[in-house]
Amino acid sequence: MAANGISTLQYKADRQNAKLSLAGTNRTASGRRDTLDNTQLPTLYTPGDNTSLIDNSNTGGLVQGRPWL
Repeated sequence: MAANGISTLQYKADRQNAKLSLAGTNRTASGRRDTLDNTQLPTLYTPGDNTSLIDNSNTGGLVQGRPWL
């Protein structure tokens, strides 16, 4: 079990959001880009569901530094 408690969250969407939030906090502390744009993620989990995915089309290909602006 991780000390931050992320691994104990019930839904994958909750774990994904918690990891992104933690990463944003770490990026802020290190002075890097820290504004999250979920549309830049390749796949999102549907909130409150453990299996459904939202697949972003990523038109134009991958963007360097995504999903951080």
